[in-house]
Amino acid sequence: MYISARERAILKRLVLDREKSHTLSRIADALEVSTRTIQRDLRGIEDILKSYQLSLVKNAQGMTVTGTKVATEKLESFLRTLDHEEYTPEERQMVLLSVLLHRREPVKLFALANELNVTVATVSHDLTKVEGWLEQFQLKLIRKRGYGVEIVGNEVTIRRALSKLISENINEDYFYHAIREEEDSISTDPISKRLLHYVDLPTIKKIKDSISSWRKSFHDEIADSSYVGLIVHLALAIERLKQGERIELEQHYLQTFKNYKEFEMAESLAKKLENLFEISIPETEIGYITMHLRGAKWLHMEEDVFEDLDLHLAGKVKEMVERLGIELDVSFTHSDLIQGLIAHLRPALYRIHQKMKIQNPLLSKIKSDYQSLFEQVQKVVQEVFEPLYIPDEEIGFLVMHFGSVLEELKRETELRALVICSSGIGSSKLLASRLNKEFPEITLLKNVSLFELRHLNTDDYDLIISTIPIQGMERYFLVNPFLSKAEVVKIREYLENYVSTNKKKEPIEDTKRKTNVIRSKEDEWFFQKLKTMNEDIYQILHTFELKKWEEESFEKNLYITCQDYQKRNMVTSSTEVFHALLDREKIGSLAIPNTSLALFHCKHPTIQVPSFSIYQLKHPVEKRAMDNEMVLVNRVLVLLAPEPFDSFRLTLMSYISGLLVEEEDAIETFETKNEQEIYQYLGAAFKLYVQKQL
Repeated sequence: MYISARERAILKRLVLDREKSHTLSRIADALEVSTRTIQRDLRGIEDILKSYQLSLVKNAQGMTVTGTKVATEKLESFLRTLDHEEYTPEERQMVLLSVLLHRREPVKLFALANELNVTVATVSHDLTKVEGWLEQFQLKLIRKRGYGVEIVGNEVTIRRALSKLISENINEDYFYHAIREEEDSISTDPISKRLLHYVDLPTIKKIKDSISSWRKSFHDEIADSSYVGLIVHLALAIERLKQGERIELEQHYLQTFKNYKEFEMAESLAKKLENLFEISIPETEIGYITMHLRGAKWLHMEEDVFEDLDLHLAGKVKEMVERLGIELDVSFTHSDLIQGLIAHLRPALYRIHQKMKIQNPLLSKIKSDYQSLFEQVQKVVQEVFEPLYIPDEEIGFLVMHFGSVLEELKRETELRALVICSSGIGSSKLLASRLNKEFPEITLLKNVSLFELRHLNTDDYDLIISTIPIQGMERYFLVNPFLSKAEVVKIREYLENYVSTNKKKEPIEDTKRKTNVIRSKEDEWFFQKLKTMNEDIYQILHTFELKKWEEESFEKNLYITCQDYQKRNMVTSSTEVFHALLDREKIGSLAIPNTSLALFHCKHPTIQVPSFSIYQLKHPVEKRAMDNEMVLVNRVLVLLAPEPFDSFRLTLMSYISGLLVEEEDAIETFETKNEQEIYQYLGAAFKLYVQKQL
């Protein structure tokens, strides 16, 4: 059966994307034709559907395909196996991009038309669309009569555009089947085949094997979406290195990358690839691999918030949390929320700036299940990060962070519900079962009859639901025993508002939970943690000082301070710690926006104890702040941690730096107070920290 490209495109929308409403005008706009053309095509569409025992239903809302599940799956399978005798406009544009990005010389228009089996005019129209896509990479499309068509730009942006084109449009199933040589499965997606045609398949397989063994040397797993992107990225790099196309990176960028842990990872991967392909991979290429790894998503990775401190980002996150709290009328006091958001947003913002692929397979479910929360998070995030546009995929991930905290808040609040019916049995039991399923946060659910109601104090209950009208009572829900969706929504809205505006009540005596205390290794581990935490706090308070720097040179003052640390047995090598602090400044600015403070910090094997100190400069020094603005620094905070230092102990160090973001009075204290006042402030802050840990 012959099906034209346009018929195939219409069928795909109707059959493979059934959740959306499809009207004539929407389909016509998508395919860039008139509604009359689509109407003509629908005659053929109906014949095709009829041959599969399916039918096309048209109504005011749009068009839908109806029929049995088996018949629908047969047609879906057929559509996926069709040969592309014609390409859709979107597919033609993908092919044009892949051809032009790989060529290093102009291509004639008629050659492109022959390649796609269309007219020169059609190609010319498609190139206008292609031009718009290229603008996001600052690439130019050159079109001259007698010269041809060519994409012009530097190797970095061309490589980035190629990687985005392939990784965003390739079918992941096809990709996995292709690298596993499952021939029966890889012939069904001509566009994926066409895109991979420009990257040697044996090269991809070798890279995949190298990455598989390389991944085993790390504790953290790279996410599948980033895994595919990394393979494509490296395959393109190797192919273009063989062609003599080299990446150029400015030296100061390369030096910055060398300070990242991902650079070391990229180096070890590059060595594997050099041996495998018998090529030399220059440092600039390793820097480019580092860029990709920094934008990758890692599973189970513990973010080192102390080492990668970014108070500018932390400030943005705090503003986002506070604004959303006001929008939702909820107090987000969970200490892990800000840290989790910073850990997610650091690589996410990097991916956005680098125009890297972002995928969220749960996006449609998140939008469906948390529609209101999604819209509120989206509004707040766009306001906080303006003018940077945050895509829906990343908004979805942020919704998951906030959603999990909101669910936890519901679980933490013990809610008591009273269910009333005429007899106290039967319909109330059915209703109670539905309530348990829909509202797991209800910890006590009592069934009573209308007669028993008079003997109860209804103020002891947070929610009162009845299957019968109750005279003289205002605070209750009258519902059907089966509890309709509309009733569930109303009760959910009430509970969310109730939880956010009411404090927890003391449990009713007969519902108190009893806990058996069982001795275990966990008890010993807990007290060991407590002992370590107290020792670290003691060391920080014991070694704390507010001291005036006497020298004119900033670096000389810092070096003298490190020498003093060595005399006090806080470090074993003043020189190494001094250079580690300066290297940390090279990675990113350390002055704190809108303050007169700078925070120098590092971890190092020669540091013996955790410490925090403050130094008053003889004269203010201009430093670049974390928001890229210049500020005058009067005081320098120095935060040191040994290496290795486990994540639990690092949390304490992160808490100190976090005071600058989360506590309004911390900045004023560190900027203006004397040594004794700051010491007392730290002591009070540490008491609160210990209480939270307990």
